Amino acid sequence: MSDFFKNYSTFYYNIDKVKPIRGKLATNILSRVTIVNKVLNNVRSYYTHRIKEGERPDTIAEDYYNDGNLVFLIFLANNIQDPLYDWPLFGNSLTRFIEEKYGSLDSARTSVHHYEQILRSGSDKTADTPKILEKVAIVNKETYDLLGDTNRKIIYNYDYEIMKNNVKKTIILIENTYSTQILNELKSLYA
Repeated sequence: MSDFFKNYSTFYYNIDKVKPIRGKLATNILSRVTIVNKVLNNVRSYYTHRIKEGERPDTIAEDYYNDGNLVFLIFLANNIQDPLYDWPLFGNSLTRFIEEKYGSLDSARTSVHHYEQILRSGSDKTADTPKILEKVAIVNKETYDLLGDTNRKIIYNYDYEIMKNNVKKTIILIENTYSTQILNELKSLYA
């Protein structure tokens, strides 16, 4: 992961706000590069990967690209800007995160994150019908109170954090054959 910021631009940061600039050379961690859009728009150019407990970005890069230093491809493809925050948590780490954010698990389980109106109920796939995903809209408390019990639901902070964390578990990995093309593009952008 030490090479993650290697291709990012640098600038002099004027710590003392003095002219002429007597700053420190810093990496511009806010600059992001855009991966070749045609690669990400081509369904055959990547596949989804479900992160398992214990997997880290560098181990996935090593397993897939045979090079742990190519972890930045995973970050770029998934718009991961903060690997500590944007990577999913598991087990006790997730529990601790929720406890620290909301004070306790009980508080997270009982405090409302938001209200939802169910626009379309979901249903599982059967032999005759495809799976139908539930469709919801976030509404305010007043609208929620006007809805019938079957057309509304409360999302508590705990449930919200679990759902948000579960979304982070599915990432895309760019096909290994495109990694050279992307590396060359990065080099040309920052040459």
